[in-house]
Amino acid sequence: MLDLLLISSNQSVYCLQRRNYYLLLCLFLTSCASPTTQTLTPVLTFNIRYDNPDDGQDAWPNRSTWVANVIDSSGATIVGLQEVLRHQLDDIVQVAPRFSWVGVGRDDGLNAGEFSPLLYDSSVWTVQQWQTRWLSPDSAAVGIAGWDAALPRIATIVDLVHKDTESTLRVINTHFDHLGGEARLQSAMLLSRWAQEVNGPSIIMGDLNFQDGAPPYQHLAGSESSTELVDVAKHFSKTTTPTFRGFDAQNTVGPRIDYVFTSALVTPLSYEVLAPIRGGRFPSDHLPVRVDVRF
Repeated sequence: MLDLLLISSNQSVYCLQRRNYYLLLCLFLTSCASPTTQTLTPVLTFNIRYDNPDDGQDAWPNRSTWVANVIDSSGATIVGLQEVLRHQLDDIVQVAPRFSWVGVGRDDGLNAGEFSPLLYDSSVWTVQQWQTRWLSPDSAAVGIAGWDAALPRIATIVDLVHKDTESTLRVINTHFDHLGGEARLQSAMLLSRWAQEVNGPSIIMGDLNFQDGAPPYQHLAGSESSTELVDVAKHFSKTTTPTFRGFDAQNTVGPRIDYVFTSALVTPLSYEVLAPIRGGRFPSDHLPVRVDVRF
């Protein structure tokens, strides 16, 4: 009888262990079979400097291929550019054909004036919908300089779908006015509202022409913010690298005016200000900013 009890007890332990093993195996296989809700995304924002013939050695024909290669080699699958004229955009995608793009010129809503285009790797993303809005009291009014802005300013708003995971992401790429303080504040208010039009994750990026502590920064991600946006640079460090340094690579100072902000549903994983140098020069007067995020 004692032997039978021992055998029965051992069998119970064995059966319990085997059941736990199969339970763990089933959980593992289920997790592997389920579609992931986390999408790793490398993102780049870059003011490439408009084609100004007066730039001499730094004029666009001398650096167009280099700029395109910097964008392509960054590994980003989503790229927001600023100060882009239509022929510059054509030059870039000719060198980096993995990118498709959306956007319009700010002057006529077609091809005239600077673009703030959104480039995306077409092997990774599809566009669900997109539009360009003007940074003014009437965001549908084409070519209008809002408030005290010196020039018309635009934002390109794109809802992307990841081909593998079918996750959606709203991306807003923009270039704030360089003179109008009220225009920058009002533009920040517009962007935070547009980012919250969707229930899903969103990213705001671009050349915003303000520094930490300025009223528009405070509205987006500062102490006065109610938008739950995160300044990715500040997420990783209390000190930040200048992004507007001119073409001379020996210059190490300047303001940080190029930003990536993420919503609460986006997790920043890395932040880097790229500084490619050739012949003592940078490819633009702004440095590109690359971040990795997961959403």
